[in-house]
Amino acid sequence: MMMKEFQTAKMDSMTKILSAIFGGICVGAIVMLLYFRKSGEPYMWITIVILSAALVSSYLMIPKIFLNGEIINIKNIFVNIKIPVADIHTIEKYERIGFNIRTFGVGGLFGYFGYFNGNDVWYVTNIRKKIKITMKSGKIYMISPENADEFISEIRK
Repeated sequence: MMMKEFQTAKMDSMTKILSAIFGGICVGAIVMLLYFRKSGEPYMWITIVILSAALVSSYLMIPKIFLNGEIINIKNIFVNIKIPVADIHTIEKYERIGFNIRTFGVGGLFGYFGYFNGNDVWYVTNIRKKIKITMKSGKIYMISPENADEFISEIRK
């Protein structure tokens, strides 16, 4: 069966604001460090590398979502998660916005990527267009395709 790509949802307004603020702070800090640099300060370069890596790696975590009928594939430069459709217990739109604890990952810069609320795997760029996938094992995946209804109907075919 052919692999179909589902467009990742455009960032919601809060994610855009957080990305602009955090991105602006990082870029501003890098510019200031370069402008006020003094010779013999090796720590400045370490800071610049860390800030640059945070920005670039967060951007590279924006996923692509594919479906071939049997497998949901969530893919970015760092991960290639394969979710067997046969192992899905429930799939639903999850528009609720609440308090979530980021266990490990990115929480707002270009989206929400990584582990949240313990062991839930999130690859969400728009918190208002989330889909919650609960596996038969109890594992939870959260993704945000642009057209959630179309995605869910393709899964249920």
